[in-house]
Amino acid sequence: MKKYTVAEIKTFLKAMDDFAIAGSEIILIGGSAAALAYSVVDTTQDIDSWNNVDRVKEAYEKAKVSTGLYIPFGKVSVSDGPYNFEDRLIDFEPESFKNLHVKVPEVIDLILMKTVRAYEHDLNAIEQMIKTQNVHLGDLVERYIAEMGSVVIVTKAGLDLHFLAMIGRCYGEKAAFKIQEKIEYKA
Repeated sequence: MKKYTVAEIKTFLKAMDDFAIAGSEIILIGGSAAALAYSVVDTTQDIDSWNNVDRVKEAYEKAKVSTGLYIPFGKVSVSDGPYNFEDRLIDFEPESFKNLHVKVPEVIDLILMKTVRAYEHDLNAIEQMIKTQNVHLGDLVERYIAEMGSVVIVTKAGLDLHFLAMIGRCYGEKAAFKIQEKIEYKA
């Protein structure tokens, strides 16, 4: 499957904006959000939205024709994240769009959303976001403990294991061992 660059995704979203109904909104998650908002250099294969995209379907179809880019786009069927992440959404380049409001999760929220799955490409993106955005370990752990208890698409033990593996990879094994007690993980 083709991977798309940040420039291609921006071009595509700006074309969607040209055709969108005023006041349309998309909440980007996944690789496209990481690439656009947090300088993750890995490209993505699609544009995933958290919210329903019916209102922008026509704009999407027209953007494909006008740009010649056929980037898969839609509401993800399975995703989960911190309990209150929608309260912390960030406008992505609000000055660049006139009809389409593009929002992304705050960096810690996006990291935790990608931790739910924790595939290799998710972990690569997380590692880059932590480095480029200087994400403090304490803030990450605090939000994980406070807001990831509502996740339903993976067991608590599975999510804890993903979280600890991510911490070990990004902050070192000693940090992961210390946090294991805090989150009360039991193998």
